[in-house]
Amino acid sequence: MVLAARHGAESLPSVQYAFDVYSPQVALVEREPGEAFSGSCSEAEASYTAALSGKHQIPLVRADVTLEQQWLFAKENGFSYEDWQMLWMIRDAYYRSRETDAPLTAQEAIATYARRDHHEDWGKLFTEKRLNRYFKKHYKQDFEETNFVQLFQDLMNICPEKWVVKTPFYKLNNATSLARSQFMLENIAAALNQYDVVFIEMGAGHFLDLAQALQEMIGQPQVIDGRQLPPQPVWKDCSLEGVREITLLEA
Repeated sequence: MVLAARHGAESLPSVQYAFDVYSPQVALVEREPGEAFSGSCSEAEASYTAALSGKHQIPLVRADVTLEQQWLFAKENGFSYEDWQMLWMIRDAYYRSRETDAPLTAQEAIATYARRDHHEDWGKLFTEKRLNRYFKKHYKQDFEETNFVQLFQDLMNICPEKWVVKTPFYKLNNATSLARSQFMLENIAAALNQYDVVFIEMGAGHFLDLAQALQEMIGQPQVIDGRQLPPQPVWKDCSLEGVREITLLEA
């Protein structure tokens, strides 16, 4: 079972359905080794999968490579630390815009990145001046006046094509996504060699990367639209107690 998720609470009913109907023996999540399951487990499908894994006493596997390995991959392929920082800041601004009307300021974007992801030995942290100059150069608009929902959708949909394919975000996002998807596929293969019923949670983008390979591995899929599922009894007071993590492959 593969959940091609839109990250967020709206994917939780699909996770609940998969556990209730198919009783997986192992669960794989799009989560880096050592990365905390941030926020409430009732707010994100990876955390909710972890919670149900603990409740049902099945092992949990992190099927993503470390942030450091992602950065090294980006650096080896010619991307700068400014490109890398902006990749995460655009993502943060997009998810912020989906949840609230309050814009993400340049100062907040830098503070969020510094608190979560910055390593001094990787490069210099953006100042507000450098961030605004970089964004204006590559995206032709002011960071704090940008509609990030629209920008993100344009970037992911390659629209307008002549502009987007030249942006560092599009190229870096796709390069790192493919590297991560490859590692996810290797973990899925390892899980299928050991278990009969496997549940995999990943973003829809990774699923698109892997759809053909997965079909060759496990056959023609039965597609279930999560939006058409009957109401699910989502575990609203879920906890991460009892989660037992295992490693199938070293990154």
